[in-house]
Amino acid sequence: MKTTEGSNMPRKNFQRQVSVRIGERANYVNSPHVICMVGLPARGKTYIATKLSRYLNWIGINTKVFNLGEYRRHATTAYKSHEFFRQDNEEAMAIRTQCARNALNDVCSWLESGGEVAVFDATNSTMERRSMIEDIVVKKMGFKLFFVESVCD
Repeated sequence: MKTTEGSNMPRKNFQRQVSVRIGERANYVNSPHVICMVGLPARGKTYIATKLSRYLNWIGINTKVFNLGEYRRHATTAYKSHEFFRQDNEEAMAIRTQCARNALNDVCSWLESGGEVAVFDATNSTMERRSMIEDIVVKKMGFKLFFVESVCD
């Protein structure tokens, strides 16, 4: 058995054995998946989403991150303070909800056009928001959905 230099541990070959016809690509995911990040601000959701996407793409799974903050920044420049996120700010609440719907529509369109895993990067901290995501992703589109919560104590 071969060993790595300077070590008595056997060297393993971790190359993936995939038989794919020329012009086709391997499909590692049977049906599209949506990974929905959950957590308070500044808890590493975007970092985790980016690292996860990078890894899944590296192993051959077509993955893309949809960051809700980017949609919000493109939608409005009127709010530059924390007032935008207050629960009693109905105008801002409507903008945030519409941005989430736009992002989810882009997620679904991307998955329908050949994407395998979409990572929806937002706080998604309310039951109403998670319910809306489930209605669109699972009930309407039939994709698989799971939530990943980032908690820092």
